[in-house]
Amino acid sequence: AVNIGSLFIDEGKTIVSEDFGTNRKPIIYRSHGPKLFDSKLDLVVLVDSGSASAAEILAGALKEHGIGTLVGTKTFGKGSVQELVSVTDDTSLKVTVAKWLTPNGVSISEHGLDPDVVVPITQKDVDAKHDPQMDKAVEILTAKP
Repeated sequence: AVNIGSLFIDEGKTIVSEDFGTNRKPIIYRSHGPKLFDSKLDLVVLVDSGSASAAEILAGALKEHGIGTLVGTKTFGKGSVQELVSVTDDTSLKVTVAKWLTPNGVSISEHGLDPDVVVPITQKDVDAKHDPQMDKAVEILTAKP
């Protein structure tokens, strides 16, 4: 997510923070460049409940830096950082050690991401092979001067 975000976001700007709570100072991941796209790029990012983890990190950074418009439905909310701890030779345990925060400090795991433009998709749409979210994205992009 940081590498892809770096293609769109000015170098040095926050893409995501890893928040460990009060036990430890957060780690801030910043754009490292090279930024390949300028402000002339019109970008729409399609999101829904299947958008999770790195997809949410990238979408949140693009939204909060004013680079991309999110279209679709609320994202899954998978914003936890987990470590694998060996218990025995045969077993292990995943332990949540931190949470991912958007550049504005929003917890992805607590809230997910709300799209800028909400466009639900129904089973009827899926069955008819109709994608109203993509249609809305195209509408937004073609309406730009």
